[in-house]
Amino acid sequence: MREISLQSHKYSDVLIGILAFFSLSLALSKSAANVSMALFYLSSLFFIIRFQDFRKTVFQIANQPLLLPLALYLSAALVGLLFTENLSDGLGIVNKLVGLLLVYLMVSVIIETIGKGERGSETSEKLLLAFLIGIFALDVIAALTFLGVIGDKKFALPFTALNVHHIWFANLNAIGLYTASSFLLFARLRQKTSAKMFLFSFSVLGAVSVLLSASRTAWLGMFITGIVLTYLCIRKKRTFFSVLGAVLCAAVLLYLFNGLVHWRLNQIFGDISLFFSGDARTNVGERFLMWKAAFRMFLTNPLFGVGTGDYVTAMNGYMASGELPSYLAKYNQPHNMYLFALATNGLVGLFALLNIFYYGLKHALPLINSDGEGRLFAFLATATLVHYMIAGMTDSFFNIQLLRYAFGFVMAVCVRKSLLGENNKAGN
Repeated sequence: MREISLQSHKYSDVLIGILAFFSLSLALSKSAANVSMALFYLSSLFFIIRFQDFRKTVFQIANQPLLLPLALYLSAALVGLLFTENLSDGLGIVNKLVGLLLVYLMVSVIIETIGKGERGSETSEKLLLAFLIGIFALDVIAALTFLGVIGDKKFALPFTALNVHHIWFANLNAIGLYTASSFLLFARLRQKTSAKMFLFSFSVLGAVSVLLSASRTAWLGMFITGIVLTYLCIRKKRTFFSVLGAVLCAAVLLYLFNGLVHWRLNQIFGDISLFFSGDARTNVGERFLMWKAAFRMFLTNPLFGVGTGDYVTAMNGYMASGELPSYLAKYNQPHNMYLFALATNGLVGLFALLNIFYYGLKHALPLINSDGEGRLFAFLATATLVHYMIAGMTDSFFNIQLLRYAFGFVMAVCVRKSLLGENNKAGN
């Protein structure tokens, strides 16, 4: 078999092009994202089989930083199949986690293989930029829909587009805003006027999209993430507390003078009051019931849970016995990824889930205040990890393809083996 360096081979651009299309389409089309990833897998497999040097390189760098944590999370789900009555649902969840693992592994490995060093950073930035362009296009469609230019939902809230759920839409925009902030703070790209204009335009439209989405999940995630990032990036803690005071004042003013924010937050207090008065048929009340049920599932088998695919089965049992109201049948997860892991895979599943965040932050945090190329990626990785950790308390993000793929993609770009060198330098 003839050896050839893929770094100089014309087909290396094919893989980058497919990845760029995936990055662009991720926000716009579930089908296009799936098709592009399938093409990417097949193309990568062809190169692995066809070119010996590429195959050797791939195997040498396959052990990316989050490979084992994601594999452990998948393994916990596979073990949970042994306890599952509803095997089809269990296999469906396993399939989702396989997809998450493959997106992270293949994207990170290919970036490392065809673009080591400076080229790797440039390739990564281009992929992130394509990701932003896709979200920006989605936001433009949402704005045109809101203004009545498209469709018949003029001035209708929540703000969203292309039948994307408003919570998914808001959280995807949150990741987009972290990406834009990373570029504006650390990327060489920010020095170009056209790029700077795009990033500022995206930031404005993205912020409006998150606000008008009416997603309290995204609001909470961004609020906490913003505080954490400010604490990590501002070295003088007196300055941090000054900034924190300003942020808290801005949040209070937003609550007092923005009708949408005021209504949505007051709705939480109203729902809680109704719940304790016996009326649980509200967004918060339904979540409380599902969280209580999920914890009860965990207690039936604390180590391994009720089984990877048996959340719905267990809920149906509770509803059939009259312990839970039948209107909860519309949910297939408890809107809390920690309780979902506990319910279906017990302490093993929760440990595996937390392990992903632990190793992601362990890799990213040392680079936050470094001077190397990795600072951009460390900032974005930390923001994404913290956001998913916080927002995941009110939704099971890894059950949702849009947010699952976005997480796998961002982690693949930002948490890679070649950045460990900069991590080690930062620690010295």
